[in-house]
Amino acid sequence: MNLEFTSIEVEDAPVMRRGDGARSWQIPVALAAVVLGMAISLQFRAQAKAPSPNSSQRPDLLAQLKTIETERNRLSSELAETRERMAEIEKALGQGKSLNQELLSQFDGARLQAGLTTLKGPGIVVRLSDSVRQPGPDEVPYDFIVHDIDLSALVNELWASGAEAVEINGQRIVARSSIRCVGPTVLVNTNRIASPFIVKAIGDVDHLEGGLKMPGGYLDSMSRLTSNGGEVVISRMRELQIGAYQGSLIYRYAVPVTPDSETEVGKAGEQ
Repeated sequence: MNLEFTSIEVEDAPVMRRGDGARSWQIPVALAAVVLGMAISLQFRAQAKAPSPNSSQRPDLLAQLKTIETERNRLSSELAETRERMAEIEKALGQGKSLNQELLSQFDGARLQAGLTTLKGPGIVVRLSDSVRQPGPDEVPYDFIVHDIDLSALVNELWASGAEAVEINGQRIVARSSIRCVGPTVLVNTNRIASPFIVKAIGDVDHLEGGLKMPGGYLDSMSRLTSNGGEVVISRMRELQIGAYQGSLIYRYAVPVTPDSETEVGKAGEQ
């Protein structure tokens, strides 16, 4: 798997001087460069094709997992350095004038929306675990364990019920998070996790719990697991904490659309 990394050097934002109106545009431009550099440094998308875990394909599957984990570990140090640089930039912006304060506020808002900020608030915790009982000869083993589609369905239901932040076993779920089955484990943000699964969600407690317990809803869909000894337990929390997203993503093909580029695309479509 070939990985491409792009780094952007960010120059120090210029200081606004009284009467220097011609250069007032340089501060937002510098901040935009900071955000772009941070986003590219933080973002990396690791896609691995996971074949069915039969005996002949298992060595290839383990090799793919090791490759993904090696790439993830390599990015961890880069991510830590990037976060330190972000903290230094924020401190420098905070020591500036009122315009810098406004830009810093917008920068913090962007981090919040991207899931890069640790959050706390009321919510629920859902614990899912495999059955400890071995399936009998006439029983379906599939109905005795928690699957990746069960976690995906749970996350979707939480979003639909108004969740503002979701986490699975310490892995923050963001826009491009992936949840997929690989052998006996589940990959979330390229990290292997296994039963029991602890899913946290911050939001209106009544709405979150009600969304899962409504007739024909998520809990009903898990009845086969629970009837076979599996566990799905919902706990109401006055306050819980969900950590910041720690993964990396890279945009190699998608680029922002500007008014000029929209016009060009429209003309190309007409032709």
